[in-house]
Amino acid sequence: MFSWHFLNCVILLCSELYYDAAMTPALETLFLPYSNGQLPAEAGAALFVNAMYAPDLQRFNAAHLRWVQWFKPYAQTLERAGFKEETGDGAPGSYDAAMVLGSKSRLETEIYLARATRQLKKGGVLVVAAGNKEGAGRLKKMLLALGYQNIAEQSKNKARVFWAEKGQINQDVLTLWLQQDNEREIPGGFVSRPGVYGWDKIDRGSQILADHMPRDLKGKGADFGCGYGFLSYAVLDKNKKIKALDFIDADSRAVALCEKNIAGFAMKKQGIWMDLTAEIPRVAGGYDWIVMNPPFHEGKKSDSDIGVSFIKNAHQALRGKGGALYMVANNQMPYERVLNDLFWSVQTIYTGGGFKVFHAVK
Repeated sequence: MFSWHFLNCVILLCSELYYDAAMTPALETLFLPYSNGQLPAEAGAALFVNAMYAPDLQRFNAAHLRWVQWFKPYAQTLERAGFKEETGDGAPGSYDAAMVLGSKSRLETEIYLARATRQLKKGGVLVVAAGNKEGAGRLKKMLLALGYQNIAEQSKNKARVFWAEKGQINQDVLTLWLQQDNEREIPGGFVSRPGVYGWDKIDRGSQILADHMPRDLKGKGADFGCGYGFLSYAVLDKNKKIKALDFIDADSRAVALCEKNIAGFAMKKQGIWMDLTAEIPRVAGGYDWIVMNPPFHEGKKSDSDIGVSFIKNAHQALRGKGGALYMVANNQMPYERVLNDLFWSVQTIYTGGGFKVFHAVK
């Protein structure tokens, strides 16, 4: 039903391109129609939404493939592989093919599908995959709701992949799903959007940390893992002598939202898109203080390694003597050892509601 030709492969040194746990079952399954010969690699321009690197991307011409990804580690891997980012929203109908890696969130998957559909040419093919426990069962209904035709599917790796031809699209559904990605006001008067961690609420741990922050912070500081900006706002609102703040997150959408939510404060501010488990922000003399509520899970599994990396990199980013770290963690996270190994003084200044707040000084 489709008449495309294989393109030259992109030759990569794959051992340098993987980010830990990036090769998910859904990602591997996404490329089955290509590896099995049911679909040839695209002959024109292709878009990959919620993209992650996989060896099967070698089937595509890097000059013709564009990706959309907000998470820094995955974006860096794609860049190192020679693929270029789709900047902006892109022109409607500008791609011959599109791929979507689904999310466990129905809302996010609808947004991804709408983005890909908007930019896909009529008659182009869309390929989408998700894990069986992450919404694979609803993908076909989503494609039908949008108006796709000639839908095919395959199952493997406890995941499912669907591919279909763009026909007469249901514009009402497309418009609704595109609008779901719009920024909107959430409790507390903050601006947020779907996809950002805890996007539609005030995180309980962050609220507890904000309630126990000092009111005498000054100099230059940072918010490690800023999210949409609740903690940054709380710190700046309580401490009027702060001269500069860096707000840092691995999600580029979070950095942009935080910038908007703290725009009313007059001091110097800088947003940084960075993977804080692998990189350390460098400032002259180091930060005087850092606040953070580090991620503690990968999917449904608790993982203290992420928080440990945050702590180690915060220690290196702080100034030599007297640099202070204020952080909140779930009670089950065993951070005391690494804190005591690195810092001169460590105090637990609050315990309650399933959380603990630390004040650590170099």
